[in-house]
Amino acid sequence: MKPDNPERNHALAAEYVLGTLHGAARKRFERWMMLSPKLRRQVWLWERRLQPFNESAPSMQPPADAWDALERRLFSAPETAAEPRAAAWWQSALPWRWTTGIAVAGLMALLIWTPVPPKAPESGLVGVVQGTQAQPLWVLNASRGDHSLTLRSLPPTLPASDDQDYELWLLPESGVPISLSVLPTEGAELRITLSHEQVKQLLQSRSLAISLEPHGGSPTGQPTGPVVYQTQLVDL
Repeated sequence: MKPDNPERNHALAAEYVLGTLHGAARKRFERWMMLSPKLRRQVWLWERRLQPFNESAPSMQPPADAWDALERRLFSAPETAAEPRAAAWWQSALPWRWTTGIAVAGLMALLIWTPVPPKAPESGLVGVVQGTQAQPLWVLNASRGDHSLTLRSLPPTLPASDDQDYELWLLPESGVPISLSVLPTEGAELRITLSHEQVKQLLQSRSLAISLEPHGGSPTGQPTGPVVYQTQLVDL
């Protein structure tokens, strides 16, 4: 299947940002984003629309028995032969997919009429790379004045492994990813100077990705490992 269906891709981008796109479908969509500027822009637009809702949502304390219920669901004893068999996967999945589709469609209709917050004065670009639990891992600051990009690791961001590094890639609006640097870890900071062409591409796409590569970075000049994080730079 190719990423050439605008309506489907719009819905997939919404599910990706909402977190309802899981498993192989999510990994496949992330691979498409590395290749398609249109998909990256759709994801970025959904992130911008959802961010005000994320910031305004009140924090909630889960019920006291939530963890116990989760453990029972995950680690309960296997059913015996006398117990009824679980419903076929398509019987349980179909209502869930309808519910998810209706929820996403409703949210999309609502957000179409939600005004986008005004842009801040343009003095630079910033991006925050977040982990799977929304914890910040790196802060990226790009300066228009001196073409610098500052990469700051936030504790406790740890190295990938003894023989692997995190590598930062610029995703241009067209063409292949451009390697920028191996990322610092354990609270370190690194400042690099971008070329004129890199600055031009960065201002156009504002899209960055991080992949796992052999120690010292990709040996081919292109991503060889999985893409583990993505972020979009925004105006300060």
